Amino acid sequence: MLKNSTVMPEAPEQPQQSTVIARSGSAANQNTLRNIGLITGREYKNRVMQRSFIISSIIILILIVIGAFVPTVITYFTANSNSQTKIAVVNNAGPIAGLSNDALTQYLQTNLNGSSASGGIPTGQSTSGKPRFALTAGTDANTLQQQVKNAKLDILLVMDRGTDQNVRFTYYTNTSSTIDADAAQIQTIASQLNFLDKSSRLGLTAAQTSSLFVQPAFTVVHTAQNQDTRSDGARLAGYFVAFAGVILIFMSVFVYGMTVAVGVAEEKGSRIMEILVNAATPFQLLVGKIVGIGAAGLTQMTCFVLAGIGAFLLQAPLLTALLGHPSGGLSVDIASVSVTLLLTLLLYFILGFSLYATLFAALGALVKRQDEVQNAVQPLTMLFMVGYIASFISISTPNATWIRVMSFIPFWTPTIMLMRIGAGTVEWWEVPLSVVIMIVAIFACALLAARIYRFGILLYGQRPGLRQLLRMARAK
Repeated sequence: MLKNSTVMPEAPEQPQQSTVIARSGSAANQNTLRNIGLITGREYKNRVMQRSFIISSIIILILIVIGAFVPTVITYFTANSNSQTKIAVVNNAGPIAGLSNDALTQYLQTNLNGSSASGGIPTGQSTSGKPRFALTAGTDANTLQQQVKNAKLDILLVMDRGTDQNVRFTYYTNTSSTIDADAAQIQTIASQLNFLDKSSRLGLTAAQTSSLFVQPAFTVVHTAQNQDTRSDGARLAGYFVAFAGVILIFMSVFVYGMTVAVGVAEEKGSRIMEILVNAATPFQLLVGKIVGIGAAGLTQMTCFVLAGIGAFLLQAPLLTALLGHPSGGLSVDIASVSVTLLLTLLLYFILGFSLYATLFAALGALVKRQDEVQNAVQPLTMLFMVGYIASFISISTPNATWIRVMSFIPFWTPTIMLMRIGAGTVEWWEVPLSVVIMIVAIFACALLAARIYRFGILLYGQRPGLRQLLRMARAK
């Protein structure tokens, strides 16, 4: 009798609790948009008003600005500390290519410090505007060799003639072979001099010698489709935006996806979820949490990107003000980046975060304690890492068959497809097709996650097995 009296009062309590939840759920269903908006606002405000969020955002913004100006700072100090390379030339070969000692020294001076074909800083000119090489003619090779050993002279170039009447060049320097950046350039000039000297000894006129350097007619015909015809600056800008976008998506998925999972586990562990499910449905809680935290992440990432682009664009004006010319920074034509590419970046960011955030929330609802979240989401983390790594591998072969196939798999589309778009080799129909596939995948994952989330948030003190998870997924 004692056993029966204990059991009988508990029997009607379960239907009564189910009736209360059902009634509250029915009432909440009538205010879906309102409830989602309230939950979104609550999650967004809680995240952006946290002291850790504000402090970390400020620190990262400062680091981004400092990082963007590192090339400019290096260029400035290099320009102001860069000294000329002193070269002594000893000519024991007599006239070379019809040039005497003074004319030969002037020829070397002009060619070593000559202007580049692409404009900007001449090939042999330092960033400070001074000629990089200062040449002087010498006669005593032994004394000059001693000066090179004592580091009073940077380079000694001695020219002699062999028994075959060909010019021989001897290059003396105190610089290690691993860091000698001048040897290759001087060797190129020496090869030109040797060629001109041989032409002169063969009796060729200056015009005939010059005709030997005329480039032949060379036409390149690309038969493959989707050839990238952009300029170098535009191509580099496309890769720059793609790299930034892939890293942005990577950070958002892991940082804010993990925030979603931890937030769900925290609310579940504090039993506040029992109160929330009486005011809103699990689906409304899931959507509101994802949108709110996603909006906070998008706000932070937008600030990071704008700060980086703004600081990057200021490099050229700053170099012009400090050095008198804009050269020396990275040659990236940010202005050439199309609005379509930027909109695509934003679209894939939203789609990628939405896909993974739903699954992160579902996994966060299954754990018993908050410290178990890391292990629970590890399979999902490894899944996304595959696409993240493959996106950087796709830089060299963006149209490889396996890369194209992976770019249409929803879990890897945001990173791989974005990198292919930056490479400029994506056909027009591939982007809308990938977006449609991702939307369908998000819808399917959202339905699955909502069912798991609905049952998972009310599971306390137990870890569901695979069979129980399957029942949750099939439940309506």
